[in-house]
Amino acid sequence: MGYSKLSVTIPDDMYKEIKKLASRKKLKLSHLVTEALADKARKMKEEALVQRINEVFSDPEVAEEQSMMAETIANNTAVEELPW
Repeated sequence: MGYSKLSVTIPDDMYKEIKKLASRKKLKLSHLVTEALADKARKMKEEALVQRINEVFSDPEVAEEQSMMAETIANNTAVEELPW
């Protein structure tokens, strides 16, 4: 895996705070920032996925189909069969 340099501008107080955090955790500042960016990117991807799923399920046809499916499953499943 290769690495790239990135130049960013952040407020001085934030810089001091993350520098302290990195020092306390005995991490390189670049490692702490990389972890933070990776976490933020993951959260943004998850939010986009949830938004897309919500868009699909907001479609009345899909909602009706899901409702019919759930009802069919409920009507054909004995409570004793459920794993919980």
